[in-house]
Amino acid sequence: MEKDKILEMFNGDCSGRIFWISTCDNLPHLAPVCFVRSMDGKIVVAYNFIVKTAKLVDKTGKASIGFAERGESGFYGYLVKGRAWMDYDGEYFREIKRFVEEKTGGKRSPRGALVIEPEEMYSLSPGNERKRLF
Repeated sequence: MEKDKILEMFNGDCSGRIFWISTCDNLPHLAPVCFVRSMDGKIVVAYNFIVKTAKLVDKTGKASIGFAERGESGFYGYLVKGRAWMDYDGEYFREIKRFVEEKTGGKRSPRGALVIEPEEMYSLSPGNERKRLF
């Protein structure tokens, strides 16, 4: 599958797919996230409750995000690793804010946006001989 098609799968609001974001310092940190968009070849995650994740991104400049789910022909999923940063007032923040507020009817408004620029992509599908795609 091509890179752009995989990135499109990183669009969601927890109504059908839950995403997990990972960061690391001395120990790995994993957190579920709901509001995710692909934009300009990057993955943008709403910073609603991911306080520790945001701090680790500021410290390390790295993050990964993935999902796995059951499809018609079995399990599939993808993992993206890359350079990451927080956006509190730029275009990524404005887009994820608009998306979250639209999806929640204005009940939630994110504090910022976590932006991941993909450096590596992996298939999480069982039996896939070549796990690293890019």
